[in-house]
Amino acid sequence: MAFVESDAETLCVETDIEQVLTGLQVGLDGAKGTCCCCGRDLHDGHRVTVYAYRTAGHDTWTLPRVYCHDCNGGQIETPTLGVTEIVATALLGVLQVASSQTAQLVLTGVEVEEYSRPDEGSDA
Repeated sequence: MAFVESDAETLCVETDIEQVLTGLQVGLDGAKGTCCCCGRDLHDGHRVTVYAYRTAGHDTWTLPRVYCHDCNGGQIETPTLGVTEIVATALLGVLQVASSQTAQLVLTGVEVEEYSRPDEGSDA
């Protein structure tokens, strides 16, 4: 969900989670990421499992864990109250930004495997 504020009104646009996560950057700058479990280098074309979350009241998604196909360790073990949590599979792609002459590794072909709403779980 995205919000746009103007002087006249607040506009809310709803979309599915797969579309929101598509294009989310993996790793730091450049077209390479790393599996958080085994340390394997991840590049364009690799199938991965990711854990992403967004805290209630914020628009920004955080992608703290990316697993290679072999490790595939992503799952929501204990949902956190006040946080939307997602485990999804995706294909890695490269987004090239012409104006800055840079490339970023991003999620494409996102499929949600597990989902936890912010009103589920515990605050412990």
